[in-house]
Amino acid sequence: MPFPAGLPRNPEAVEFGSLIVSRAWKYDGSAHWVVPGFYLGSDEHGHWLHQPAGSLVARPGTAHLAATDALCLIPHRGFWVATLYSDAADDFDVYIDLATSIGWQPLRRGGWEVNSVDMDLDVIRSRSRGTFLDDEDEFAEHALSMNYPEALQRQMRETSASLLHDVAENLPPFTHSHRQIWLAKVAELPR
Repeated sequence: MPFPAGLPRNPEAVEFGSLIVSRAWKYDGSAHWVVPGFYLGSDEHGHWLHQPAGSLVARPGTAHLAATDALCLIPHRGFWVATLYSDAADDFDVYIDLATSIGWQPLRRGGWEVNSVDMDLDVIRSRSRGTFLDDEDEFAEHALSMNYPEALQRQMRETSASLLHDVAENLPPFTHSHRQIWLAKVAELPR
């Protein structure tokens, strides 16, 4: 199934606590990760979702239950989607998937789906390894096998360099203090 194209970058009004299904695709149209979450609100950086511990995280061929709570940030602009972890025992602190074709659509029976095309490269802040760029080998391989356009490859490289800087310098929205604003809203979600 090909990924949805031409969806609006930002949704219409979304109610607090609405179910949001984050669905990632690969550039060739194959399905990638699907992760549910709940809408917390938006700020100048983008739309914030809560992805609770115990949520089913799935892609073709594998699935697991999320071990910890996380926040997902879908930015208003840019070529990425970020997951920010709330458990200091988790090695990952920030995990940013570089992505394109980010767009929202309503689900048939309430809630929303946000789609993106995963472009392989990941900017990660790890408690044990620091800040680094991951999956450059996968990006190079898929650039050939999936025929990534040169302009798209350049955009992903420029975006990854900018994000590496911002995460390493601990700039908002990647700071723990900014994250706490949104984690505080999790207690207000309906049970």
